[in-house]
Amino acid sequence: MRSIFSFLFFSLLVPQLSAQEKRDYIWFSGDVVEDTTSYNGVNIMNFNDGELDIKRQAKGLSFFVTNASICNESGKLLFYTNGCSINNANHELMENGEGLNPGFAYLSGNCPNSGNAVSKGAIILPLPGDTTKYYIFHESAVSGQSGIFSLYIGRLYYSLIDMSMNNGLGSVIEKNKLVLEDTIGGDLHAVKHSNGEDWWLIIVKSHENKYYKILFTAEGISGISEQMIGSDPNPWSSGGGQVSFSPDGTKYARYTSRDQLFLFDFDRATGELSNFQHLHVDTMNVPHWGSLSFSSNSRYLYVGSQVKLWQFDMQAPDIQASKVLIDEYDGFKRYGLSTTFYLMQLAPDCKIYMANRQGGDILHVIHNPNEYGQACNFKQHDIFLPAVTSSSVPNFPNYRLDTPYPVCDSTIQYITSSVQVPLPVREVLVYPNPATESLTLELPAPLPAAAAWTLHAATGQPVRRAVLAAGQTKLSIPLEGLPPGLYFWKAASQGRSMGEGKVVIGR
Repeated sequence: MRSIFSFLFFSLLVPQLSAQEKRDYIWFSGDVVEDTTSYNGVNIMNFNDGELDIKRQAKGLSFFVTNASICNESGKLLFYTNGCSINNANHELMENGEGLNPGFAYLSGNCPNSGNAVSKGAIILPLPGDTTKYYIFHESAVSGQSGIFSLYIGRLYYSLIDMSMNNGLGSVIEKNKLVLEDTIGGDLHAVKHSNGEDWWLIIVKSHENKYYKILFTAEGISGISEQMIGSDPNPWSSGGGQVSFSPDGTKYARYTSRDQLFLFDFDRATGELSNFQHLHVDTMNVPHWGSLSFSSNSRYLYVGSQVKLWQFDMQAPDIQASKVLIDEYDGFKRYGLSTTFYLMQLAPDCKIYMANRQGGDILHVIHNPNEYGQACNFKQHDIFLPAVTSSSVPNFPNYRLDTPYPVCDSTIQYITSSVQVPLPVREVLVYPNPATESLTLELPAPLPAAAAWTLHAATGQPVRRAVLAAGQTKLSIPLEGLPPGLYFWKAASQGRSMGEGKVVIGR
């Protein structure tokens, strides 16, 4: 009788548990422009109601790389940010929500309209013990002595939101409060303290084996400590990678192509890192951008080197020897853009979703990340989104750690790519991105009149101009003489905008 009672109890309990702590159940990506009929707009991925629902809307924020959002415990959207502004649940600017990360983001043209360019540059944490207040921790870039092309991440701020104001739509009551100023590596991540209430944030010091550890409690920031451990990072490795805690909070991992994989044990009670392991992932000749994510059971770590996806077993006696190649980029392009592997995020449905490096309308998916090797069921370009993105996925910690609720809910129904909204035809393509020697402009069909195209430096100065003659569909633009960095382009024909965007030039 007791066994039957226990079975019935847990059968009733599990659905209730999986229905709570849904703070990460709504994801955003995309690019908002005035032309609401184009391929632009905001993708909203909603994991509520037992299924993944994806829709496009014209209203919202433009996301470049920085991306964070949060819901209440029941999965109702509270607010989201692109690192420049904060929008409320009505997809409108929150009161006092403008002007995040002052300085370089605005001088470069990223903010206020395009989204901040810091990878995993924001994360949202509820204030322990308070159901109405939330902190956004966000990072800002700084321009060095050489100007725009010596960009580094230099400041960590927080902004405080009070959701009890404006009839539940919230207000920013503190903004851009400096937490830390140093050359830091971007890629914010956080994990619950062992007391189940407070939080740890870790920030990597660039070019040095120093780790800043921030304790976040009911009083706000209660302390910042430092720890020297492991190898010094490569001087040029501070960008283009990803960091993550394992869902159970026992591991902290960091990957960049130049440093490869740094892996630590983590003590959630003391905040101490230990047992440093420097693991080799891929050749140094692979492209610069990389990413990683843990499986929901914390056993497997997936590392993307932009053109390859690898798996490591955290329970193996020799973690380095456990490395398995899951897949290689298959060369698939979407409207001329490569769809190589980039940032990853574990989702509420227990799958890992991966953005592609050059932007576009697709996501790669690891369907069974708790399985070994090929059984993880990785599918390239598996989801076709209704609007294009700029290489970002939202940045979430494991909000359900130390709660009765599971890390994720594998019963959430997956919507296959066959029922996704197709991407409308673009009016002008600019690729590759990043570019080195030249850019290609491409139209899907000839125009009856000439089109003017202009490339601007981040300072706003035009650095290249080109004209696509009437009837012409493709044109190559040489980039010789242009320093590496972020640039912006615009195209128009007969006074009508044909699009605008961003492109990175590297060498």
